[in-house]
Amino acid sequence: MKKFSLIFMTVFTMVMMMFGSFSPVVFAEGEPTMMDLIKESGYHVVESDKPKSAVLIDANTGKLLWSENPDQAHNPASIMKLMTIYLTYEAMAQGKFDLDTKIKATPRHAQMANIYEISNNKITADVEYPVRDLIPMALVPSSNVATMMLAELVEPNAVTFLKMMNDKAQELGMTNTKIVNATGAEISAFQGLYAQEGVDTSSLSVTGSNVTTARDFSIFTYNLLKNYPQILEYTSTPKVTTMKGTPYEETFTTYNYSVPGSEPDERDPNVNYYYEGVDGLKTGSSPSGAFNIDMTAKRDDLRLIAIVFGVGDWADQTGEFKRHPFANAMLDYGFKNFEVKEVLPAGEHEVDGKKIITKEPFVDVIKKGETPAFMLTDKNTVQVKPVIPRVSEKIPPMEVTYDEEQKNAIEKIISDDTGKFLDTIDLSNPITKWLLIIVGTILFIILLLIIFLVRDNSRRKKARQKRMSSQKDITNND
Repeated sequence: MKKFSLIFMTVFTMVMMMFGSFSPVVFAEGEPTMMDLIKESGYHVVESDKPKSAVLIDANTGKLLWSENPDQAHNPASIMKLMTIYLTYEAMAQGKFDLDTKIKATPRHAQMANIYEISNNKITADVEYPVRDLIPMALVPSSNVATMMLAELVEPNAVTFLKMMNDKAQELGMTNTKIVNATGAEISAFQGLYAQEGVDTSSLSVTGSNVTTARDFSIFTYNLLKNYPQILEYTSTPKVTTMKGTPYEETFTTYNYSVPGSEPDERDPNVNYYYEGVDGLKTGSSPSGAFNIDMTAKRDDLRLIAIVFGVGDWADQTGEFKRHPFANAMLDYGFKNFEVKEVLPAGEHEVDGKKIITKEPFVDVIKKGETPAFMLTDKNTVQVKPVIPRVSEKIPPMEVTYDEEQKNAIEKIISDDTGKFLDTIDLSNPITKWLLIIVGTILFIILLLIIFLVRDNSRRKKARQKRMSSQKDITNND
């Protein structure tokens, strides 16, 4: 018996050791790197060209779907022109001017347009340019002069306009952004033409660059598309023509080569970066910022925003093509892994141990294949538990209102109606006060009378029953 036990223990130990040596390796589920996304999408890039920072968010909910170094400070170059466009749309929404408002170009504007070192287009002195044409000039060829003409329409004082830009950035939640020029080009590059004559520019940073982060600019783009989605009318096509039918007509080709139909890679005409659903927004490049892109794409109900900062090296101008594989790979990741879905239909549900009724279906963005959990808020709304964080706390979460089950709902209605009734009574009015006292007294007297009548009726009934009982006893005795 002892020998059998020894053999059994030996075999058992060897088996356990074998299973131990072949135990499965458990990988911690982590976020893929940029190069992981590139590999998954099948693009060929040089790793040294990869972005310094990048962020992917959902444009409808502001959910942060993927990021790499999202809070690293960076110069976005001409992408900052989007903030000037934002303030232009905001001023139009406030009724200050409209798309047909014309700006008469000055000799200063014409001089600015001829500065070779910065992006521009042809602007002729004394010609009137409508806002609807200046916007695409600023967006597509990245014209600095068109951007300045719009900025000066919003606010003629260049110093005041910069304050407006920074105030708007803080309002939107861009906490790591500092703007020192309106176009992305250093003020010194304007050769003394940046501000109108008479404006005190002593407080301006002449050689400074704008600073932001990929996270901050994704927050900005979320708000831009939410408030002024019409901007995509200018950025969704490979070419745009301005001042049509005039001697000043110009056609511009987009630098966003992910827009379907745009130009192929100049290094290989057989290679293009068309991406289904891409319809905006803006590119930018500079010696200190390298190559950047703020891109958006929509497929079905899902719209994504991809921010890519710091691709390649300014010394190699083919970087304007190199940024697109990275942005496209990010969009691939988003569309493959996330979806807009009805997560909770209208009707009865149980959440956090409470039975509720939602009158509208709840639609949100979730990871494909996952079943979301829910939570109730003190605002009587249902939210998806925040498995996917929002890129900014200033962006409100998706939610749907609910009522409690019927009994509780009725109690709530009664309570609310009573409260509303009491709120309408003006107790400061002496007539109202005396009426309430009189009505209350009458109701109290009526209540006392009812109690008295009920008790009196009860006593009479007992006395009658007692008499009947006595008469019955007498009859039985006889």
